[in-house]
Formats: sequence, structure tokens, C-alpha cells
Amino acid sequence: MTALKARDVSGFLNKPDLRSGIILIYGPDAGRVRETTDQLQKHFQGKDADPMNLISLQYADLDNADATIETEANTTSMFGGQRIVRVRSATNALAPTLERLAAEDVPAIILIEAGNLTPKDNLRKVMEKAKSARALPCFADDARSLDQLMREMFRENQVQIDNDALQALKDQLGNDRQITRSEVEKLILFAAQSKKITLEDVINLCGDNAMLALDEIIDSAGTGHVQKLDQALSRAFDSGIHSSAILTRSLMHFTWLRTQRAKMEEGTSLDQLVNSARPPIHFSRKAKVQTQIRTWSSGNLATACTRIYDAIAQTRKNASLDIAHTRQALLAIATIAARH
Repeated sequence: MTALKARDVSGFLNKPDLRSGIILIYGPDAGRVRETTDQLQKHFQGKDADPMNLISLQYADLDNADATIETEANTTSMFGGQRIVRVRSATNALAPTLERLAAEDVPAIILIEAGNLTPKDNLRKVMEKAKSARALPCFADDARSLDQLMREMFRENQVQIDNDALQALKDQLGNDRQITRSEVEKLILFAAQSKKITLEDVINLCGDNAMLALDEIIDSAGTGHVQKLDQALSRAFDSGIHSSAILTRSLMHFTWLRTQRAKMEEGTSLDQLVNSARPPIHFSRKAKVQTQIRTWSSGNLATACTRIYDAIAQTRKNASLDIAHTRQALLAIATIAARH
């Protein structure tokens, strides 16, 4: 059997035990599949790679895929060196061809990229049985492996990242390895001179700008920072965020505050209210949200919700004045907060 466990893939990548043959790289994480194949390609090419020895094929685009792959795999390099045939987006239809190539002991290294394969898939079964083949699973990263990847990349480039900035980066990224690597590389390039990454850098460079803009608007209104709110609204409108999105998000927030205020008056602690929120509140906002629950009265929250309802109705009646109505309503709410 030549099937590798996920835990064994790293060791294989550091020291592949094949000089020729077929390597199947498969899994649900397309980014990690691609990255793993890139690493293998780099290993077999060596330092002084001849670009003519690399044949890159997209399986779905080939008119006669089986014949093309067989021909390329059995062609001898004109100027010597390792010949590499890389096939992207392979399917089970390629299994018979790879089974024949594995039995022929071809001189090339054939790198096959595929999506998620079950043990019943022919492509995986054939590669796992062949002595001259290896099957490498690439599963989605978990929080621990992504944390390790980010720390290693920052360390290798001698870039220091603040703990809160690293946490924010992990919160904003998914579990796709390629996306994670791309975002970290962007930050490393940004910090080429300073060699330091702060929370503000992460928010500005990697955050969901629309969501961050909306959070800044509602938190500025809810904490009574009138000038900051006015600036946040201007930035949001300039970036193309529609007033309906701002008012809807604001109404949801202040309605939620009413519920949390009632729970607090019944004895639930602020920490419990904020920590149990769904969706979770980002740690950078928790103190602001706690302040809003604590300082807004039930009556004032009802007034704020009514004000937003009225603004939504006015913008629907006269869309040309939507920005003015939105700004007026939220500034009025911020003024209420500032007085208390």
C-alpha cells in the first residue's frame, strides 16, 4: 500500500521516496492541494531547472487526455534532467491511464491534482495500490496548523506581529491554506521596512471592509461619538455602502441591545451577555458593546429603534434623500448616547 496518512505528508514532502512515478495529491482544500503540488514540483525540478522539462496540463481542456498524458510521461528530456508532468483537476476517468503508467515504470514524475476523493474513488484506489505511486491527502487546516503556518511565515521574514493582531488575523481568515498564505504574504510585504504588524494594520489590510465600516458606524452611534460617526458615515458612503445596509444593520444592533439591556436588568452579567452573543462579537468590540448595554436605558433604546424605523420609511418614500435621512437619524441617536 502506498497511501499516506495526513500526518505523514509533511515527512514525505521533506524527503520524497520516489525518483520517478506518479504522485496523487487530493483533498477538499484546493489551496493546500495546489501548495503541496507546488512544493513537490520545486523539489523535483531542483535549483537549475530547465523550464522545458515541465509540462503543465489542465485535464478538462485536453481533447485526448489519456493519450496526451501517456505521451508526455514517456517522452525523454531533450537536454537531460527530470521531466515533470503536472495534471490539474483530474477525475476518476484518468484512473485506467494512470494504472497503465504505474505498471510501465515511466521515467517522469507525474503530479496529479484532484479534488476530494473517497476510498471508493477509482483514481485514489489505483494510486494507493501501485508501488510506483503515492497518494497524498490534503485536508483543511485546523486552527492549530494555521496558527503554526502564520507564525512560521512571520518568523522566516523577521516580522513581529502583535498578539492581538495575530488573533484578529486568525478570526478574519477561513481555513483555506492558500488564502491564509496570501494574506500573510500581503502583510509581510507591507511590513518590509518596519518589520512590525499591528492590529490596525490587520484591520486595514485584511478585514472585511464593509462589515468593519458598519461596525464602526453603529459603535460610534451607540457610544455617543458624534464626530467619529460623521466621519465613518462619510467613508461608508464614499466607498459605495448603501444607506439601506447601514440602517438595517443599525436596527438589528439596537434591537439586540434592547434585549440585552432587559437581560442585564434581570441579573445577567455583561460578560455573559457579550460572550454568548451569536454571531460572536469580535474581541476588539466587546468593551464598546458592554458600554452600550450598560449606559443605554430601555426607554432610550426604544426611541433609537423608532428613529431608525422612521428613517427606513423616509428613504423608501424618497430614495434621493436616503443619505441625508440616514445621517440625520444616526447622529440623533449618537447625541442621545452622548448625553448619557
